[in-house]
Amino acid sequence: MVSAMIISDMILDKENDFSEIFSPKRFDLSLSIGNIANDMIETAKNFIAQKIYIPSSKIEHIKNGHAGIVEYNDEKIGVYKNNDGKEFIVSTKCPHLGCQLGWNADELTWDCPCHGSRFDYKGRLIGSPATKDLIDN
Repeated sequence: MVSAMIISDMILDKENDFSEIFSPKRFDLSLSIGNIANDMIETAKNFIAQKIYIPSSKIEHIKNGHAGIVEYNDEKIGVYKNNDGKEFIVSTKCPHLGCQLGWNADELTWDCPCHGSRFDYKGRLIGSPATKDLIDN
């Protein structure tokens, strides 16, 4: 609605109180460069950590009601065991940009520290920016 009013006023050569607020020229790249650099550093750190992280446990070491990252067939996987001992295995690689997921014991979710994607313990997508489940990886 506001865009239509601004464009209409521009065509009619009228002043509009909102034109400066919604102007595409209001974006200042120099103010955003710091955030972009910090995001890139965090992503790079996570990729490096993912490559050098060596899981210390095996599937059988994970207790019921807990989860962890284990190495299985030379691959890192996330394993959650419910209270009955049923195992739910997922990829620990976020389908968005490949960061290694971490287990959130409070929410029973696999969370991406890079961009905030979240997945339930079965690997189903809960929150974006990822667009697909972990089990499709």
